Amino acid sequence: MLVSTERAARSVQTAFHAARRAEGQSAWRTPNVFAWDSWVRDRWMESSASELMLLNALQEQTLWLRIIHESRTGLELLHPGRLAAAAQQAYQLLANYSPKTLAGSTRPQWLGDPAMFAEWLREFEKRCRREGVISTSLATQQLAEALQEVPEPSGRPPLLLIGFDHLLESQKTLLDSWGPWHLDQPEPSDRQSHQYFAASDSVAEVATCVRWLRARLKENPDAQLIVVSTDLQARRGELERALLDRPATNGSENAAPDLDFEFSLGVPLAQTSIARSALLLMRWLFEPLSEHEIDWLITSGHCTASQNEEIALAEAMYKLRERGMERPQWSIDDLVDFQLGGKSQAAFPTTFTARLLAARRQLQQTKQSQSPLDWVNLTHRLLESAGWPGHRSISSIAFQTQRRWETVLDTCGSLGFDGTMMDWEEFVSATATALTSTIFAPESTGARIQIMGPFESAGQMADGIWFLGAHDESWPSRGTPNALLPIALQRETAMPHASPLSDWSLANEVTQRLINSADEVIFSYSRHADGIEARPSRLVMQHLGNPTALATDDCATRAPLTEAFEDSSRIPFPHLAVSGGSTPLTNQSMCPFRAFGITRLATFEWEPAEAGLSARQRGQLLHDVLNRVWSGGNRGGISSLEELQQLADLSGFVGTIVRNVIESGANSRRRNSFLSRFPKRYLELEAERLMRLVSEWLAYERERLPFAIEGTEIKSEVTIAGLTFSVRMDRVDTLASGKKLLIDYKSGSDGPTAWASERPDNVQLPLYATFAVNSDLEGLLFGRVRPHDPDFCGRLRDASASLRLGLSPQSALVKNPLTDQQLSYWREVIERLGEEFLAGRAEVDPKDGTKTCDSCHLQAVCRIYEQPAVPISDDTQDAEGSDA
Repeated sequence: MLVSTERAARSVQTAFHAARRAEGQSAWRTPNVFAWDSWVRDRWMESSASELMLLNALQEQTLWLRIIHESRTGLELLHPGRLAAAAQQAYQLLANYSPKTLAGSTRPQWLGDPAMFAEWLREFEKRCRREGVISTSLATQQLAEALQEVPEPSGRPPLLLIGFDHLLESQKTLLDSWGPWHLDQPEPSDRQSHQYFAASDSVAEVATCVRWLRARLKENPDAQLIVVSTDLQARRGELERALLDRPATNGSENAAPDLDFEFSLGVPLAQTSIARSALLLMRWLFEPLSEHEIDWLITSGHCTASQNEEIALAEAMYKLRERGMERPQWSIDDLVDFQLGGKSQAAFPTTFTARLLAARRQLQQTKQSQSPLDWVNLTHRLLESAGWPGHRSISSIAFQTQRRWETVLDTCGSLGFDGTMMDWEEFVSATATALTSTIFAPESTGARIQIMGPFESAGQMADGIWFLGAHDESWPSRGTPNALLPIALQRETAMPHASPLSDWSLANEVTQRLINSADEVIFSYSRHADGIEARPSRLVMQHLGNPTALATDDCATRAPLTEAFEDSSRIPFPHLAVSGGSTPLTNQSMCPFRAFGITRLATFEWEPAEAGLSARQRGQLLHDVLNRVWSGGNRGGISSLEELQQLADLSGFVGTIVRNVIESGANSRRRNSFLSRFPKRYLELEAERLMRLVSEWLAYERERLPFAIEGTEIKSEVTIAGLTFSVRMDRVDTLASGKKLLIDYKSGSDGPTAWASERPDNVQLPLYATFAVNSDLEGLLFGRVRPHDPDFCGRLRDASASLRLGLSPQSALVKNPLTDQQLSYWREVIERLGEEFLAGRAEVDPKDGTKTCDSCHLQAVCRIYEQPAVPISDDTQDAEGSDA
């Protein structure tokens, strides 16, 4: 018995055994069921043609890749790996649909990309003859010729074919050469029921399908049901959620049982945790890994010897980010040599780094170039030295994945079939290609509900079938012709996707087969998908007529995702000291739960490392430079407007400050150690940018009224509602009047509108003004240090007398002076926020609806999107204008 795929072969065997048990038999002969590819390969090995070595898929793709690399156009190609796969597919299409074209005399008239492929094809055939190998694509044709040489086929058993939607001419030739054969196709029965439904949307379509599944299994718990879906990869999550949901019972019935289902759709083996972790460790031995790859590898547990070591690694990465020391890539040496805060304590557990170093040392002691088989043997030892597959217990699926990984790795050892030697990097690349092209799916558990794509369902019989997504854009499915073959040839030989007609013809055969494969068959589609109106499939209408609209009550009632209840309890803040400066109170104002989640649950958001300086790091550098500028004579800076105006060479002064800051940061393991990873030229360009920016800012400040610097980066502790906050003020000026002026540097467009309303967007400067500077306060300002647009923005008691002469009466600083009433109001607001935080107020209450949520990372914890929609308030515009 021959079936189209390995999965269909397992399904046929399972059905055969179930039928024998149903007959009451206790023992029976195992049926000879073979998938087509396995049968051809076995018969090839038995035939006289086996003098040639049959290439496996990986060997053939690697051979195409070598030919493409060595061709005259190879160096100009961006993705030779993809072209190698396309060339392999093109060769298979020629062998299956146009074998006469494999004769070289038929290809000289090819132009463009097909002409380039013709050159590769000539070289491929030449190498195959030289090495005594043959492509699997030719096995069917060559086996047929070998069988035809045997005069008496009577000894060969007749063949029964199941699950073939379409037989190729090459397959028919082989079968005729073998002897008697019969293609079994499902026949319609008198009991069959066929329906075609139109749902309002995909939710209703899937919900109705799930309800139908439950009803059929309730009628017959032993029923075998199939759900077929177009675009199954994209709809898998939607289907899985619907199948896992239980319908609401209204408290009057027992809860519905869980549905027993499984997907036939596999995933590339490279995406499984076992294979991906092994591949990452192999790469890490010769090249750095990206930050997110390191994070994933640590949390996967496949490189750690214990749970304690896994936690220690995660804590090390936490500390690095906490100190702003993240980087886009990490080599093994970076982990070994890295030290936190200038201390001698290594950032990562020595047991972990020791294993990595041992594996790399083992690799370095190996010859640079050797056979793939030698690399396979070494890979097992290297991964074992690195601690793979980790300390976690292995589930059944993980065990299957590991076995499949070992099989693919062993297959990579066959790449030396022609004596080719390769280095470690080439071998890792070949392994990655093999893992990506290998589709893995766990062994079937015989679930009552099987979910698969239209073509995967070949050879499957069931009691009921539901086909989802049968609209005009998805069924028949549309593909693209092979770019390496002439389109005229593809259309002439009816190759797949060569024309809409060929796609229609194949889909028509699949549709007819599905209709005949079960007593009850339902097709459905949703009228609206992703905001686009869909039309019914003309192909399905040709078989079943116009679709019928699903009734409203056909939609399954879905149990609520969350249980709503009023939670009025509050857990007071258990400590008196609060870290994070004024940020916790700002978060309390924006959304109480944000303050709770970040400050009390420590759910910090980490910015991904960038190849260059991030916006936060650039802002830190700017603060450091301006702090040094106003640090006084002890550190080469200045401390008053008079000293600023006396500088004869402003650019030279700023340049010296900037270079000192960058050089000290680049050579330091402390606060600015992130600079140490950048090349010298990059830092020089950053220094030039800072010199222009700061020089422009100081030229702007030269026009101010007299002032002196009281201090920069001033640390202070303030008490609010019984809580102690540690704050640090960027700069405090003493004016000629003796009063104090608070300045906070910003490189964006921050303005005093952030202090407005009972829920301010930022309480930083108002908090400094009302709690850290209690008397003689003239005002508080944002210093907007921006290219070509420096200015001050904020509140002053008398801007014309304390900041700059000649300010326009229409200036926001003049029109909106600072008052004692304003300070009192800010103090009340901040006190209230502190009291709410201390009392444990933590409800999900974003200030500006989803706008506030867009800048928050806690949606998965607070589940804001599972609540009724929050109205979005209008954006408050800053009408105060520029203060220049």
